[in-house]
Amino acid sequence: MENPPNHLTQNAIYDTPRAAIRRAWRVFHNFMERPGLGPLSGRTVATLLLLLYLLLGPVRKSTDIVSASLTYALLIVIVIATVVVILHGVALKRYLSASIGAPEQPGVSGERVRLFIALRGAKILPLLTLDMRLVFEQPGASPSLVRVSGFSEGERRAHMDLTFPHRGEWDIRGIECTLRDVTGLTRFTWIIPQQTAITIAPIPTHDSNLPVLSSTQRPGEMMVDIFNRQGEPFDIKSYHPSDGVKKIVWKAFAKRGELLARHPEASMTPEGFVVMFTIGGKEGDKACAQMVAYAESLVRLNLEIIASCEGASGRPAAHSPEALRELLIDSVWDVDPQRSGQLQQDTATLLDYCGRLTPSLKVSKLLLFVSAERLALDGQAQQIENLAVWLSAQGVAPVFCLSQPSASFHSLPSTTRSKLVHLLVTPEEDAKEQDSVRSLQSFLASCLHRQWEVHV
Repeated sequence: MENPPNHLTQNAIYDTPRAAIRRAWRVFHNFMERPGLGPLSGRTVATLLLLLYLLLGPVRKSTDIVSASLTYALLIVIVIATVVVILHGVALKRYLSASIGAPEQPGVSGERVRLFIALRGAKILPLLTLDMRLVFEQPGASPSLVRVSGFSEGERRAHMDLTFPHRGEWDIRGIECTLRDVTGLTRFTWIIPQQTAITIAPIPTHDSNLPVLSSTQRPGEMMVDIFNRQGEPFDIKSYHPSDGVKKIVWKAFAKRGELLARHPEASMTPEGFVVMFTIGGKEGDKACAQMVAYAESLVRLNLEIIASCEGASGRPAAHSPEALRELLIDSVWDVDPQRSGQLQQDTATLLDYCGRLTPSLKVSKLLLFVSAERLALDGQAQQIENLAVWLSAQGVAPVFCLSQPSASFHSLPSTTRSKLVHLLVTPEEDAKEQDSVRSLQSFLASCLHRQWEVHV
């Protein structure tokens, strides 16, 4: 019996040339980005190799006066530039001070966040420039660069716009300062320590098409909905001119001489909790935003919520949209999709908390918010299915709320170089989007086969 075709193997075979080109381009880019040896830049190292060839060749044999003049002149320039940059860099490292001004309000993932660097003592000699970059504890933020030159006695402020790929508390470890000459021959680098954090929230959304799915219900116990009075007009209260003439109880007026009006009695809705759990790490901002929007809609209906997320790690469950938003931001760095058992452990912690909060009730439904990008990760769809099977064995029906893949739009390449790269290498965003769509379709088919409730 022949083995079924392995699509992953076929894709790996087809993508081998592109993957090789992509790796070669990445290696070349890294070499050109930060080359060099100590205070010497990459172009200086290349120049020294050329000068070494000239010294061992034409200069040593005294066959070329131009080569000898050029060689000794370049050596003198490199030595003088190196000495000046190192001495001035040591002085700046001692006297230069910098601080970061971060926005007080949380930013949004994928959008620009403006901050500034305040400098004091930035006295840069002519023909020298100071490049400043932010050093984050976690990788992923957009590159930041501020170039300073010239003399200044007072305070300088350099603004920069950064973008962050996902939510979280992005801690800034320091400011990397690099003093270099205008020709780029030498450099002197040091780091100014900082203790600043930038809070990034998921992209907000206020529309939730999900129906109200109560996880627990109390038969016979009702609560009054004071915001939506739709009952029969049996309630009587004092008349107000805005009530109109039709609502006046004329019999009561004839007996008591007091104007009274009828109003609908308060409608009744069953009381219960909505228990929610999101499976969203760094790639789950869209699912987190949908979960917060759904929590806001439940609070407007005067329903109670109990929400937690993957990576909560002992943090208390949230009972309000504001607390949920803070929990999602604070826990993103503790999510490890590759760690087996984390989903089941965090879900069991949430169910135990619900059991302690309401001992007389049992959670019958658990809403699971999952992003399509999470399903595209290797082995994650199977882990989520295993979690749903475990929940079903505990008597808890899983209800999946899936977010669709984010549509990405790419403009056509304009330059000849970009067109050539586009033909040879498939854009990484397009490949990820295709994987997300295929994974979502496969997961929907599995849920349909197991008869799990799904909302997309």
